[in-house]
Amino acid sequence: MSSFLQDLRYGLRMLARNPGFTAVAVIMLALGIGVTTTIFTAANDFLLRPLPFSNSDRLVMVKRYFQNLPQAGTNDPPTFKFWREQNHVFEDMAAWSVMLDHFNLTGAEGPERVPAKQVSASFFRVLGVKPVLGRTFSIAEDKAGGNRVAVISHSLWQTRYGGNLAILGKTIILDGRDYTIIGVLPSGFRFSTTQEEVWTALAEYLDGGHGGEFLQVVAWLKPGVTLAQAQADIEAITTPWARQFPDWGNGDQRVAVESLRDRYTRELRPALLALLVAAGLVLLISCVNLANLLVARATSRYKEIAMRRALGASRARIIRQMLSESSVLALLGGSAGLLLAFTTTRIFYAALPVGWQPITHGGIDTTVLVFAFVTLLLTVFLIGMAPAWSATGFDLNEGLKDGLRSPLASISRRSFRGALVAGEIALAAILLTGAALVIKSFVRLTAVNLGFDSEKVLTVDLARTKGGEDGFYKDVLERLAALPQVRAAGAINFKPLYGGPAWGQDITIEGRLPRAPNDLIYAGHRSVSLGYFRTMGIPLLKGRSFVAIDQDKRVAVISQSMARRYWPGEDPVGKRFGVNCARGGCTWNSIVGVVGDVKEDGATGEPAIAMYFLETWSKMTLVVRAAQNPTNLIADVRSVISSVDPDQPLGGIRTMESIASESNAPRRLTTLISGLFAGLALLLAMIGLYGVISYSVVQRNHEFGIRMALGAAKGDILQLVVTQGLTLALAGIIVGMVGALALTRVLTSLLFGITPSDPPTFGAVALLLISVTLLACYIPARRATKVDPMVALRYE
Repeated sequence: MSSFLQDLRYGLRMLARNPGFTAVAVIMLALGIGVTTTIFTAANDFLLRPLPFSNSDRLVMVKRYFQNLPQAGTNDPPTFKFWREQNHVFEDMAAWSVMLDHFNLTGAEGPERVPAKQVSASFFRVLGVKPVLGRTFSIAEDKAGGNRVAVISHSLWQTRYGGNLAILGKTIILDGRDYTIIGVLPSGFRFSTTQEEVWTALAEYLDGGHGGEFLQVVAWLKPGVTLAQAQADIEAITTPWARQFPDWGNGDQRVAVESLRDRYTRELRPALLALLVAAGLVLLISCVNLANLLVARATSRYKEIAMRRALGASRARIIRQMLSESSVLALLGGSAGLLLAFTTTRIFYAALPVGWQPITHGGIDTTVLVFAFVTLLLTVFLIGMAPAWSATGFDLNEGLKDGLRSPLASISRRSFRGALVAGEIALAAILLTGAALVIKSFVRLTAVNLGFDSEKVLTVDLARTKGGEDGFYKDVLERLAALPQVRAAGAINFKPLYGGPAWGQDITIEGRLPRAPNDLIYAGHRSVSLGYFRTMGIPLLKGRSFVAIDQDKRVAVISQSMARRYWPGEDPVGKRFGVNCARGGCTWNSIVGVVGDVKEDGATGEPAIAMYFLETWSKMTLVVRAAQNPTNLIADVRSVISSVDPDQPLGGIRTMESIASESNAPRRLTTLISGLFAGLALLLAMIGLYGVISYSVVQRNHEFGIRMALGAAKGDILQLVVTQGLTLALAGIIVGMVGALALTRVLTSLLFGITPSDPPTFGAVALLLISVTLLACYIPARRATKVDPMVALRYE
């Protein structure tokens, strides 16, 4: 122990004698360990940390996927109840509605639109959540006709009701109906990334007949039951059940049991894993670069090392000394990196939109610290073994001879350092290629035409609970359109990039042959107002748009994709289609126009197959096109709505540009971080190359002097040095390109409109590396041409 402490003290003294070297080494390690720890912290929060529910490892979701329906993973009430009664693998099951995400909360405290969920009575029992006040829903409240009750969040209890302990039994008004508060949930509890404030029972929907697909189902596995066993059981009981309802296309369904964690991580997992690999490459490049510096430093200490060995120090003792010095560096760099990670982790989460935050923020906890410690140990090994091997792998007699050049500066040592630099460049090439692919993909993604003009458009989500929707929205839109700073105004039930489940229906095309029961023809149902298409900049391609006389008539405007799919090669204007004919009560609609496609699910999604009707729902989104900055309209919009109905709460006031931007937020963040990592990797690799070439020039001064004395021109010396650096770079580039071809295939899910082996991208990266290599070699090469032959030839 005393000898180890002695080694550490000696290592500290040696580092203190070279503050410049120490500072560079600590900064490189801090950057590598800091970025790796930051990305691992995010990966831990999203992918590894247990969900904040009891028995979270046994919570799963049960979903149905239909071949002909775009709504993925939803279920109808009868199927949910059937599963709950007939399964053999779940302790319990619960459901919630995807069709309700907000309530209008009114009362003496003023109107407010609050995030909400409607759930089955078993919901909180399945999650293992107990209220801090009162109770949650009972089985009796799962039946229609019972008392309307609500559970509220801890935050709503504090902010709206001042933490009043007498809150239980208080009546609140949700969407115009009275509810009794029966419980308050624990502080910080949330089921979605956006915290719900109010929870009500699903009773009136669960008691309905076979109906729409609007339920998500969560289940609690019995002890010892695996996902595969649950999958087999649910498939076995669902198959005969589905045959009873061929009119709903159940013959084409697929049932899946998935981990509840997938609900929160499916979309971000590929990006996080890719960033974790990129951060690891940055750290590896930092370690290789530092190992190269340490090898050069060991070269300058050859006489000291030779003397220690001559006095009896074994090779193991010298290696331990070198590793001790590396440990001190790693400890300093790791500490600085951990401090950096505290800051960069906050920046990372601040850059994520609210809807993309992890369900729990653990930050830098024990798991992260263990990861950082293991990373530190690997760093010590990586940066310590190269100089340790180099410092002990020479002939002792040669090392003790006076006046000879360092044996550590031999050709084999130079080759070793060159190999390290080539490895750095190879790693940088892999990282640069991956980043270039992601950046090029993102550029193409942002260039995609979404089918509407998002500039200068303000959106406002509204929900009517008093009735009179037609008159309310008509009055509001007319008053908005009359404002001098407003260019146009309209409304739609599901705005583009809505992000939630939208509604659609089965249609029947007039004059077509009868279809099989499970052969559904699906189209999204969009209710719009006059002026909607003009406000959103959606072009009219055929026929006409809606006019005032179309109100209450059965006419429709359809999207271009709907026209192409269901009337290929025909002009659909004037044709008719029926809605819900398979279920009876068929309503026929005449097509009066065709409008451009809208990518409702974002740039990576398919254009919506949509049918538009001139009608008003209770829940609509206002879209208002401004002459200038749309945020300047917010006060006017509030004033107009309040003048029509003072008790009408507003929700989701946002610009369409911010909504479009947020839809690309994860890809944008991935692009930004991977670009920063690639730039850092390129900088580190070029510093390493510059260091090797500069050191080589110093070691070869005698050779250059001889060459110049024998008549070599400065251009010859310049070419010699640049060729040395270029040879190292080309070796690294070739290896890196081969590695990139293999590794970038994991980026497929992150790319858009580009393949992982895109030749122009690979060529551009190779040219960039060659250009930067020439720049890094030029300065030491110029220095070599200024060697005085007389000085270089003197005997030292």
